[in-house]
Amino acid sequence: MFYRFIVSISVALILTSCAQSAHTSLSFPFSETEINIDAALGRDEWAKAVTLNGLIAPWENDNPDQTKFKAFISENYFNFIFQVEDNTLITQPFEKELSVAGGDRVELFFASDRSLNNYYCVEMDPNGNILDYSAENYRKFNEQWDFSSIEVSTKTTESGYVVEGKIALLELENLGIGNSFYLGVFRADFKNSKSKEVSWYSWVKPQKSSPDFHIPSAFGKAYFAK
Repeated sequence: MFYRFIVSISVALILTSCAQSAHTSLSFPFSETEINIDAALGRDEWAKAVTLNGLIAPWENDNPDQTKFKAFISENYFNFIFQVEDNTLITQPFEKELSVAGGDRVELFFASDRSLNNYYCVEMDPNGNILDYSAENYRKFNEQWDFSSIEVSTKTTESGYVVEGKIALLELENLGIGNSFYLGVFRADFKNSKSKEVSWYSWVKPQKSSPDFHIPSAFGKAYFAK
């Protein structure tokens, strides 16, 4: 069974300050067009997509960044794109999936409910390398698990990088991601290759004093309709 996202979003969601709200939610528009994943930004579908203009750094006085996250639904896929401004791109040579965790990346987490009894994560670096895994609360990771349908394309730009991707709706449905679910939208920004200094950015402000996205309060509500 396929779903179509509701065509609506509150104007407040476009304001970075609202990322701190415990009631933040997103509803995504439907497009009849299936797109090729090639990190291109000029399509009409992206102009019509729901957009988050900026994430916040919850553990750095809620400092905002300039990340743009856009997403929409097509007949078969959840389509998304990150436009990241980052003047210090840090990546690691890809030897295994966990290599992605050592550098700059963007992340999406999907959960059917706030219990996080089962949730699914994908982390993507500027080179298109993917770390995906399933998880259980609290921080019990199955790194052998992978999305079977994910496609990702990336490119670097003068000011940062772009990550475009899609995941089949049928796969999400089979994972329990139904008419409404919980979504985490995150970014990790390493400062340089010789230190472990990282800025952590999130759509929603997690209710924890130290960096951690694997908690219920790090997720916002997302909707799609039949």
